[in-house]
Amino acid sequence: TNANGDILGEIDVLVMFADRAIVVQAKSKKLTITSRKGNDQSLQDDFKKAVQDAYDQAYSCSNLLLNADSILIDEQGSQIDVSNILFKEIYPICIVSDHYPALFFQSRNFLKYKVTDIIKSPFVMDVFCLDVLTEMLKTPLYFLSYLQRRTDYAEKLLASHELTILAYHLKNNLWFDSDFSMIHFHDDFNAELDLAMLSRRDGLNAKDTFEGILTKYIGTNIDDMIKQVERRNDSRIIDFGLQLLKLSENTIFEINEAIEELCRRSSHDGKNHDLTMGFDNDGLTIHCNNDELSEASRILKSHAELRKYYCKVPEWHGICIDPQTKKIRFGINLNHEWQFSEKMENKLSTMAKPSGQINLKTKVKPPKVGVNDDCPCGSGKKYKKCCRP
Repeated sequence: TNANGDILGEIDVLVMFADRAIVVQAKSKKLTITSRKGNDQSLQDDFKKAVQDAYDQAYSCSNLLLNADSILIDEQGSQIDVSNILFKEIYPICIVSDHYPALFFQSRNFLKYKVTDIIKSPFVMDVFCLDVLTEMLKTPLYFLSYLQRRTDYAEKLLASHELTILAYHLKNNLWFDSDFSMIHFHDDFNAELDLAMLSRRDGLNAKDTFEGILTKYIGTNIDDMIKQVERRNDSRIIDFGLQLLKLSENTIFEINEAIEELCRRSSHDGKNHDLTMGFDNDGLTIHCNNDELSEASRILKSHAELRKYYCKVPEWHGICIDPQTKKIRFGINLNHEWQFSEKMENKLSTMAKPSGQINLKTKVKPPKVGVNDDCPCGSGKKYKKCCRP
């Protein structure tokens, strides 16, 4: 509503997780018999009432969430305060009550929509698909991760049904190089998903969770980290969790081994040990120490800023973990465009250059630092007054 109490829009279901929001609009309009017979005019009219109108409403309400003058009221009439939330991503989801296979193709060809830096591409599905989606991706981070990539690839994916794409994601992780302009999914991917749902709902003697992203990392440090991110609901570390879920299986296992080694070294000598990885548009830094919180935060932020500058990317994620418990102590998220800085260039001269791979057996030695040089940790202090042994 506005300040006068006038209703500006209605959201059927609103889900918020830290600085992310999902705006769901559902329509009960069904496909008429005339449309099922292939009448083009009737088909487009039904689509407008069932999907286009739902999307237009979802987009309008998404914009209202970003309007500081809008007041959010729940169904009991109580105000929901979102004034302190700077939404990073909003996902409009359109739900139809009728099931028909052509929904994917119709949405791809007929739906008119807008995309902004915050409001993502629409995700159109029937209520039965939503049921499967929430059954298989039960946790906030896994659900958000799929939404993020499914909407990012909206114009590149082609399948006979939305569940085919979900089945591929559960098996292989939905990620592709930017070089691909179109990806077509064969219906064969659905078989294991069908069996898993039959096992869960009808008691079929089959695996209720097939081999894939939901099983590969069970019991590992990465699995525990993802659970920690979900429990903490902290926008500063959610991006870190989403970044982990994008990585390849080999990279995940390398990071897992690296965390073990970082914790072992830090527990042994009491010093900070770290891991940094850069990607095309972002990167991550993991620090492992038990330093005072303010000091650990300062060093992590300084290190992350330096690595972000070196990689020339707009975003960087960092966390600090406890070497004894391997629990996340805190996290940071740097999000700003790269700009040349003389000060950062000077700091780079004493920074150890990345080796291009994770190597736990050897150490990369940075250039020798003089006692009066700036400390490599990025604190801005002289080496002799900072980290010099």
